Amino acid sequence: MRVLWPLPPSPDKNRVDAGFLDPHYPEWRKAQGLAPHQHPGVDLNLSGTSGDADLGYPVVAVAEGRVVHSAFHRVWGHVVLLEHDLPGLGRFWTQYAHLLFRVAREGDYLFAGEPVGAIGKGDPARPYLAHLHFEVRRAPLEADFWPGGNADLIREKYLDPKAFLMNHYEPRRRFFRARGVLWAPDRQELSGLVVNLEDPALAQIALRRA
Repeated sequence: MRVLWPLPPSPDKNRVDAGFLDPHYPEWRKAQGLAPHQHPGVDLNLSGTSGDADLGYPVVAVAEGRVVHSAFHRVWGHVVLLEHDLPGLGRFWTQYAHLLFRVAREGDYLFAGEPVGAIGKGDPARPYLAHLHFEVRRAPLEADFWPGGNADLIREKYLDPKAFLMNHYEPRRRFFRARGVLWAPDRQELSGLVVNLEDPALAQIALRRA
């Protein structure tokens, strides 16, 4: 199943500046005059950049799924939340926050690599340095849900995004369909299709045998 990193085109473009449950994150928040909360996601920037150099850089869906929320929130800035249910990975949710703008709308169905928005700075009233806050969730939490300092809740409801992407990264254009239609030469409705589009001139289709 195709799984990508959110900053295209490859994993080496994604630099993690604040990790999942990063031990330095609560102290950073205290230095900013904020409560010393824990970090339920990762903060990503482009490798080799600093400051706001990657402001406006594209952000893409890491896996195919349905957009269940797309809106502007105070503090979070523009937020997009996707729901996924994929063979081998099960049901999970990915959230893309602090976006400069959104191009994904609620109800859209995105494939891995399709645009979500662009790296932003969060709430214009109190902006951060440009970065993407990215989460992988085990549960259907509200889009702007924040677990505060509850590390146990984070371990229960979230996955480490870096570990998830490193374990499941799959750049090939291969998609699974529970049902599909194949014309060969007559119309046939089939279940269990895997379509490989790595070579657009030679699409490959595999059928799951009963």
